[in-house]
Amino acid sequence: MNDNYRINCSFDSLNSINIIDQKSDIYLNNTEYNISTDSRCIQKNDIFIALRGRYSDGHNFLSQAFHNGASAAIISEKKIFEESNFPLILVQDTYIALSKIGEYNFKDIKSLKIAITGSVGKTTTKDYLKNILSYYEPTFAAPESFNNELGIVLSKAQISKMDKYAIFEIGMNMKNEISNLSKLINPDIAIITNIGEAHIGNLGSKENIAIEKSSIIDGMSSDGIVLLPSDSEYFELLQNKALAKNLQSITFGHSKKSDIQISKITRGKGKVFIQFRVFGEIFEAYSDMQNISIINNYLPVLGIAHILNYDLNEVLKNIVKSNVQKSRWQELDFELDDGQVKLIDDTYNASPTSMFEAIRSVGEYEDGQILRKIIIIGDMLELGEFEEKYHSDLVNLINKTNIDHVYFCGEYLSSLFGMVSSKKKKKHFRSVRDIWSIEEFEIAGGDLIFIKGGNKIGLNNLVQEFINYLALT
Repeated sequence: MNDNYRINCSFDSLNSINIIDQKSDIYLNNTEYNISTDSRCIQKNDIFIALRGRYSDGHNFLSQAFHNGASAAIISEKKIFEESNFPLILVQDTYIALSKIGEYNFKDIKSLKIAITGSVGKTTTKDYLKNILSYYEPTFAAPESFNNELGIVLSKAQISKMDKYAIFEIGMNMKNEISNLSKLINPDIAIITNIGEAHIGNLGSKENIAIEKSSIIDGMSSDGIVLLPSDSEYFELLQNKALAKNLQSITFGHSKKSDIQISKITRGKGKVFIQFRVFGEIFEAYSDMQNISIINNYLPVLGIAHILNYDLNEVLKNIVKSNVQKSRWQELDFELDDGQVKLIDDTYNASPTSMFEAIRSVGEYEDGQILRKIIIIGDMLELGEFEEKYHSDLVNLINKTNIDHVYFCGEYLSSLFGMVSSKKKKKHFRSVRDIWSIEEFEIAGGDLIFIKGGNKIGLNNLVQEFINYLALT
């Protein structure tokens, strides 16, 4: 059962929500309560809080919540309160009520607060950082990709007083979101992983994206520390924002000017050798991860470990052993009669930055057992007027790699399929529904199959079809 939408709260925090009315058979006198925003996650005696979202309204799921064992529900619909026989608590606004519960919990938290934003790599960096810091001290990290306002509110309510470190992920779709979220957290340390093209259709330019990402600084005090990507074309913009607030900045990247640098990368026999330079000191590691954009996420983690004076050799050993989340360059191996097949699931999402880096990494992938490289990629979404440019750039990049077979899925890439080199092009599909059988891809031993696309394209379903097919072959 997914407990990410359940929070534990005290009697005092529950009493802070400005109750308008409540049914006479509800007695709020326990020491602690569990509250859930998801009726599917309700456990016996939980209190369900009915939130209104963009696509659904929790008030429509009261019956399910009580069927699953809820003892009461917090709602804001007066008519439902008056007409229902359920044990209900009426408030003016359920979201404000949840925010008050989170604030009540958060005001006593003494954890070092670390906030992460960036166009790609936020969740992976967060997961790596949690794995490392948890090795030393109790550490909270926002579950899943809880990087919007609701996710931050839930995270603030879930942190324990025992947690020495609290890691937040901050995302955005529109202007001014990150500044507001940063002010909800007031981070002690901030990380900007990179500046890419994700959501460029909403913000209009990469410079506007950089400005938005830099606003993670807005919630910080002047004694904070910010880690900045030195390879970014907008590094100066980011650094000036940090200097204007008198923040200490630590830089990371491939540039020799970086405080934390990847100074050397060598591939061979399914491993990647990486040499790091951290404030002049050399550290080395071997990693199974062959996606360089994911390896780049090691850098800010090393930066945090350096700030906290942890042994960086020990930290590196733990980073390279850490697993990435499902569908983020997740490598799966299958044994067929004629050899091994490697399936790489990178279907979580696709921005131009992450897509281009992934295609380069597939092209450079080295493993003595791989005889043929196959990519199945879907449209990149939310690019607005830049849609044609970035998809055309993607096709041009593919043509320059040693990738053998190319399959496209999606309306836009299908329209550009004619641009693919004749030696590489295989088939294109307008949607996942047009793929009738895995056998269309003519898989054989020695194949590397890479799958990636915008989340809404649905290629994650195709990955599951591949897994089912290969497991039975």
